[in-house]
Amino acid sequence: CRWRLFPVLQRHQPCCCRTRTWFVQSTVDTPLATPCSSACSIVANACSQLLTLQCLPCIAVPATMMTLLFFVTTLQVKSSSSDSGYGGDWAVRVKASLSETGKQRQQQEKAAAEAAGRKAKKRKLSLVFYFADAHWRTAELDMWPEGQQSKLGEGVQLLSGTNEDVGPWALHLRPAASGGAVSKGAAFSRLHHLGMRLQDGQQLVQLKQLMVQALAENARRIGFESGLKLWLPSISQPQPNLAAFQVTATLPADFDLVFVTRPYSNGDERLTALSGNNLTKLAAEREQQFEQHFSLTFPIYETPSSINATALAETSKAALSNLLGSMGYFVGSSKVKLPPGSEPYNPPGTNVPLGTDPTVVNYWREALFTATPSRSFFPRGFLWDEGFHQLLVQKWDPQLSRDAISHWLDLLNSQGWIPREQILGKEARARVPAEFIVQHPSHANPPSLFLPLLAHAMSVSAATSDGSSGQAEVERTKAFLKRAWPRLEVWYNWFNTTQAGQTPGTYMWRGRDASTNAELNPKTLMSGLDDYPRASHPTLEERHIDLLAWMALSSRAMAEIGKVAGAPDKAVSNFAAAADALGSMQRLKQYHYDANSGHFRDYGLHSEDVELVWQEVPQPNGAPPKRQLVRHVNTPPKNQLLPSFGYVSLFPLLMQLLPADSVELKQHLDLLQCEELLWTSHGLRSLATNSSMYNKYNTEHDAPYWRGPIWMNMNYLTLKALKHYSSVAGPHQNAAQSIYTGLRSNLL
Repeated sequence: CRWRLFPVLQRHQPCCCRTRTWFVQSTVDTPLATPCSSACSIVANACSQLLTLQCLPCIAVPATMMTLLFFVTTLQVKSSSSDSGYGGDWAVRVKASLSETGKQRQQQEKAAAEAAGRKAKKRKLSLVFYFADAHWRTAELDMWPEGQQSKLGEGVQLLSGTNEDVGPWALHLRPAASGGAVSKGAAFSRLHHLGMRLQDGQQLVQLKQLMVQALAENARRIGFESGLKLWLPSISQPQPNLAAFQVTATLPADFDLVFVTRPYSNGDERLTALSGNNLTKLAAEREQQFEQHFSLTFPIYETPSSINATALAETSKAALSNLLGSMGYFVGSSKVKLPPGSEPYNPPGTNVPLGTDPTVVNYWREALFTATPSRSFFPRGFLWDEGFHQLLVQKWDPQLSRDAISHWLDLLNSQGWIPREQILGKEARARVPAEFIVQHPSHANPPSLFLPLLAHAMSVSAATSDGSSGQAEVERTKAFLKRAWPRLEVWYNWFNTTQAGQTPGTYMWRGRDASTNAELNPKTLMSGLDDYPRASHPTLEERHIDLLAWMALSSRAMAEIGKVAGAPDKAVSNFAAAADALGSMQRLKQYHYDANSGHFRDYGLHSEDVELVWQEVPQPNGAPPKRQLVRHVNTPPKNQLLPSFGYVSLFPLLMQLLPADSVELKQHLDLLQCEELLWTSHGLRSLATNSSMYNKYNTEHDAPYWRGPIWMNMNYLTLKALKHYSSVAGPHQNAAQSIYTGLRSNLL
């Protein structure tokens, strides 16, 4: 059962939300110039809009008109006992209050009303909670009966039902209590509801719009003689599988929403334990447990003098919480483009809809438990992002990390390919532009999962060598890596064959568009560094230094994982030999090194002299020409090492391939500190300022992404490498330590 939260503002217009605390910005009786959806236009002039857990685009209202009137904050606690069902019970406390500005505004309105000889109206806020079972085709929800009390009072059971996974369950709404005092605003709140029978799974993606439409239509039905009444109609269709409940309260008002599994087994006791003062106490206990676990897992040993240690700890906790809170469980099928030359796939009994590509098919239906870059804006898994996510998660909760990584490895097909973007289900697909939905079996993504996998393996080696406690955790990790080993071998071999360059011992990201003239430099989405400058004219002769470095890291990781997983000695030795060969200075210098600059570089067919110019471009079907930006090549390209310096150039350093006593390491340490290149007071920028592509748009609307902005994951890999070289004896040890300290301070 999933839940969403909607505050519906009866008189004013909220625009933005933030995770955990929603800052409701509003205007006073100002009509919307451009409603954000057609459904909103019905009530636009009445200044009503919705705020959800998903961040909505800000409405275009001048900043001077915006004021902060309301706070809505939430906390959620899960609980499990021998009486609860699968997944346990949970409770959400929703606290709604006026901001200081809101209080002042209310006082002003009260004074004005008293001066006019009328009674002042208190500000009210409506919260709309809506629920749908993911098994919507078979689900039936037993809703709060019609005619039940219209005030919340001591509380009410909103819903009950039976879920295929969870079993019997019930959902309750109660006024919150803290310190013995019940929230009066909640207890006297007014209740409305709506039950609907969804017929199409796509409606699950459009629940927000359905709620807006229901509010608007009921307001129109009631009429406007006594003002605008934005209430749900308090009706229910037969056998509803979607339920919505609206609670309208005078602020402040605090509510407890409690989900109880197996309610027939001491359900009342568990309900009491998860509401009121008991919930307040339980939440405090859980927060204390989090604080203790955080302090033990991520102790802050060194803090630069310019950094407030308390602020650093709080920021770190927020970052970790945001990552853990972004984890989601997605179910669905990826859209996959069959390889060139494949026959259209038409299974018996199926029809390909007109206008669709018969060579685009569904991957198998699968579940994915993963973190996301942004749960509201990117509700899907990204393969290379997940490697960095799990580096942090595996430190916090190794089993949680193993679970997520296992889900990713279960997406491996028989050839060893994993789709790089996991757009599973209608909800995720609704957030993705059509051009990015289809996945291509020849396209890779950096094998960054080897970073946390290597960390898991090294944790076993460290525990074994120092004789530390935690043997049970060691055995769980060993068992996990043993099960993962066959998949990891297939995945590695897929990279080693499909992404190999034409020159033996080199690699290239397959899938760049050699035919486009709409981009200043054809993107390399497969590399994760989307618009980072590569060869201006993609060919099969390209050599990409970052992919070579990733393969060297992957080989070393496979050797270490193999030792822990009990892989055959020959396999382990082969991977170790591959790591030495791929990361050798001889190979790096032979294919990627420019001796004049000391840079490691990509190789390909390239011209620096390119630009975007406006042209009248002919259109199909006799349509009039369209003025567009088109790439113009002023100087013919030639095969060469690419002159741009940036993150890609650093990969031999990032993957710790440079010998500790090498001249090349010294060169890179010097290059890191050059402010004309990458060094800034906030971390390393992605591309040097002297690059021809620095901060340039790739198309009219594609702003620079990896052409100057600072990316934390690359800075992290740099810090990790510097920490390594500062701990290895050699002539550059002190320099590495000094740069590490300076870069870390800048980032913090």
